[in-house]
Amino acid sequence: MALTFGDIREGRIKWRRELPPVIAVAGLAADYLSPAALWTIFLPLGAVVLLLTMRKRAIAATVLLLSSWMLLPLAAGTLSAIEESRGERNIWLIDDGTISNLDEAVAAADSAAPGAIGLTVLPIGPGHLFNPRWAMRDAVETFVDLHNAMLIDRCERATTALAR
Repeated sequence: MALTFGDIREGRIKWRRELPPVIAVAGLAADYLSPAALWTIFLPLGAVVLLLTMRKRAIAATVLLLSSWMLLPLAAGTLSAIEESRGERNIWLIDDGTISNLDEAVAAADSAAPGAIGLTVLPIGPGHLFNPRWAMRDAVETFVDLHNAMLIDRCERATTALAR
């Protein structure tokens, strides 16, 4: 049995079969490697539109769900809901980094009941098992910021409801 690459050996590549995975990976890579700005939503959406025009709905849906605009908020919301159901309220910090809304977190902790909000330092960074770099580091920081923003919003809504 000879192992050959039939299409390549004959000098032909079937682009309708080979191009969709390339577009999907390129769209997701462009999404996660781009800076955190509003215009970057067009990068994965462009890949989704291209895949839909090629009638590759499943791959287009996968790209949409794995984009940072869907995956990170969905994951942070799910984890936030699980913590809320357990009655836990923890502001997360990355071991060697800072969070962008730390001042808001402190204000939310002060306005809540004493001891209602804790501070959890995640074991992420140099010297830990999980030490993300570059784009993965940005994704983790965005995830932590979203989680903390959801917690702060929940605390503000709870204090507003108690004040009524």
